[in-house]
Amino acid sequence: MADLEKKPKYKLDMEIEIGDKLVSLNNKKSRLLQCIDQCGSIVKASNETGIPYRTALKNIEIMENELGSPIVVTKRGGKGGGGSSKLTLSGEELLHKFMKMNRILKKHVEVNEIEGTISSIDQEEKVMYVTLNKEEIILSALKGFKVGDTVLILISPIDIFVTLTPQESSVRNMLEGNITEMRFKNDMVRLNVDIDNIPIRVDITELSRKKLDLSLGENIFIGFKAVSADIIKI
Repeated sequence: MADLEKKPKYKLDMEIEIGDKLVSLNNKKSRLLQCIDQCGSIVKASNETGIPYRTALKNIEIMENELGSPIVVTKRGGKGGGGSSKLTLSGEELLHKFMKMNRILKKHVEVNEIEGTISSIDQEEKVMYVTLNKEEIILSALKGFKVGDTVLILISPIDIFVTLTPQESSVRNMLEGNITEMRFKNDMVRLNVDIDNIPIRVDITELSRKKLDLSLGENIFIGFKAVSADIIKI
């Protein structure tokens, strides 16, 4: 019997929304901004991160052009030096939002990553509808998202449950799929479920698998609550 697959490695490269602007940020740029914030110097941050000074300046320039305002301000020193650099409030906000999203990924060391498009938002019910190929799911409405946004939905395999028939409950999302693979580790079973050509991983106990009498190729229903999913704009 096969073991559960290894945990994926994440490379976060995405657009962060600041006001009505989108700024492209990745781990390298984030590290540069962190070092400027800590060292108070672009030169020192360049040395600390291993990013060439000219490249560091270019990265800052690109981000500032995308934002339309400075993210780093530099104070020139006198003849004896003493110049310094620091993040502006916009720069701090940009870094904070990126680090928050990075923490979400680290929190969910192993997640399902499902790409979709926001089709509608119900402000009264505080939910938004996301289209996944032919399927549609409901998630909690969040600020900064709008209809037409392409998003990445993160759902932990342990936050998904399995039934043989659709159930009416507090669970807002119920999807029908087919078991394409089973992997075993100790008393846990990893199911790979195909939902309209979208592969989704589900973790259940071996006891649950036996009670449901699950087998390869079987059609099942998987469910999860709207609040169980994290969502990131891409």
